[in-house]
Amino acid sequence: RGFKVREKLAHSYTGQPLPSSLFLLPSTPQVRGLHTFIRNKDTPRDEFIFYSKRLIRLVIEYALSLLPFKEQIVDTPQGVPYVGKRCATDKICGVSILRAGETMEQAVCDVCKDIRIGKILIQTNASTGEPELYYLRLPKDIKDYKVILMDATVATGAAAMMAIRVLLDHDVLEENILIVSLLMAESGVHTIAYAFPGVQIVTTAVDPEINEKFYVIPGIGNFGDRYFGTEPRDVKT
Repeated sequence: RGFKVREKLAHSYTGQPLPSSLFLLPSTPQVRGLHTFIRNKDTPRDEFIFYSKRLIRLVIEYALSLLPFKEQIVDTPQGVPYVGKRCATDKICGVSILRAGETMEQAVCDVCKDIRIGKILIQTNASTGEPELYYLRLPKDIKDYKVILMDATVATGAAAMMAIRVLLDHDVLEENILIVSLLMAESGVHTIAYAFPGVQIVTTAVDPEINEKFYVIPGIGNFGDRYFGTEPRDVKT
């Protein structure tokens, strides 16, 4: 991790085709409708939360469909066999990148019974503008799990890369990591895919640019502030 890493990442890989490790939620009219609500700067906070939760649930379900499945035959109440599918692993855990990633935890818990959740807090150093690890809580045997790493938005990919590096340092295999996000910038997608080609990247949309404040453009603003109601208020003098 070098000095001014976010600035370098923001301007890397421009104009290149999206990597094969990216899995984009199909852009149905419903998905575009949900994006319209959460991208609108005038959407009230209660509606922003409601429609964000709907979109989060869709992308989490989509991410789970990318896990390996095996064939299973069951008998229906009519006594007729049904050839179905069952997830090939029972060991799945979620890890949220605080604080915005925490908003995705409930959706994971709703669809994965008794799933274990870990947390990573990575914050930007005010002096250098670089990401730093502040807090870490992971299941002890996380190396044996498929890990769904959650962050609401990915801009440069610097925080996501640090989080992935932490998981690798805890002996999680690269191919056992899925990073799931509501929105990503192209540069963040390329950065993660280049550094960790085995990691599956799952999102609902990829936006083309990042501004000087490292916000995704056109984007959704600061997701955490809008969701938790901590947006700075304009003070009129």
